[in-house]
Amino acid sequence: MNLERTKQAAKDLAAWGEETLKGRSDQPAGQVSAWSCNIGDSESVETTFSAINEQHGKIADVLINSAGYCENFPAEDYPAPNAEGILKVNGLGAFYVSQAFARPLIANNQKGSIILVGSMSGTIVNDPQPQSMYNMSKAGVIHLVRSLACEWAKYNIRVNTLSPGYILTPLTRNVISGHSEMKDAWESKIPMKRMAEPKEFVGSILYLASDSASSYTTGHNLVVDGGYECW
Repeated sequence: MNLERTKQAAKDLAAWGEETLKGRSDQPAGQVSAWSCNIGDSESVETTFSAINEQHGKIADVLINSAGYCENFPAEDYPAPNAEGILKVNGLGAFYVSQAFARPLIANNQKGSIILVGSMSGTIVNDPQPQSMYNMSKAGVIHLVRSLACEWAKYNIRVNTLSPGYILTPLTRNVISGHSEMKDAWESKIPMKRMAEPKEFVGSILYLASDSASSYTTGHNLVVDGGYECW
């Protein structure tokens, strides 16, 4: 991996994110910013969260963590560096951002809501793709949420998981482009017979984030998969 290119890519993503967020903000007077950090490094995460709270002049009270990725390798041939990498980002990363988010809330006696994006792969094994480490990482996220929900309930910090099924993200569209048989195979196992659009998860996120809607909901794994797990 070329370090300089990686750094430049991070800067480009941060700039793109900030412009995208500004364009979508429904509150013109609000302050929108984009930040980048190494989610698998606790110090990087802690420094970034401190800077965010300082810039905005208040402690963030809602966290949505969707950082993660998936790789496919047969379990018997899974390269150790790849296995460690995906567990570091998907697993430890979810813990580090939750920890960095919760610490100032606890210190200042403020309530908050944490939403970690899991996956239906955390409770089932997807067919046919071999993704043992991804499945392991997402199962860990789901149980991490239960653990944090129990520990932090006394601080009025709610912690929940949103576990999507197959989504038509730009990345997924790229994967299935030219492979209609893959999309057909996935959709044949979904009772609703289609993959989800990203916008179909907005309501679920808002529900879990809202104190008025989900003030008594914590430790929950909200599965939004078009009925995939029912079969």
